[in-house]
Amino acid sequence: MFYLHLLAATLLSWWLAELSPLFWLLAFVGLYPFLRLLGCLWSGCRLYAMRLEGAALFVPWFIWQVFSASLDVAMIVLNPRRKIEPAVIAVAIATRDRRLVTLIGCLLTLTPGTLAVDYSSLNGHLYVHVLDTRSVDSVVRAVADIERRLMRWVAPLQEVEHAG
Repeated sequence: MFYLHLLAATLLSWWLAELSPLFWLLAFVGLYPFLRLLGCLWSGCRLYAMRLEGAALFVPWFIWQVFSASLDVAMIVLNPRRKIEPAVIAVAIATRDRRLVTLIGCLLTLTPGTLAVDYSSLNGHLYVHVLDTRSVDSVVRAVADIERRLMRWVAPLQEVEHAG
């Protein structure tokens, strides 16, 4: 479906403005409402549109999280008197798909100040090293937020089924 969307956006851009990158982007975004409406008739379009929405929400949110965590780590480094409380925390992961757990671990490791250490498939816990934590609950909430947002992107229909 993605390739059809790319092809349609390219053809529309070519027809309107000779493949200008700006017009290609506008054509790509402009075709989205059409695909969303087509999703009412065909479930393949519905799933694709939901994944586009999930990606459009996840990517900027995660970039902000990395930026924010970078500032937090910089503040820790620049303030030598600040007491840090590093810890390894076991966080329950709802999904049991090892590929998604690996992706969650990679995303956590990309975030400054955190490192995914291990995953236990027996109890579904991901062990995360945190540079500075005052509360275990805040780390658990942050990991659950990453998992929820990622699942909305990669498996949006599962989220709808669990919510209903």
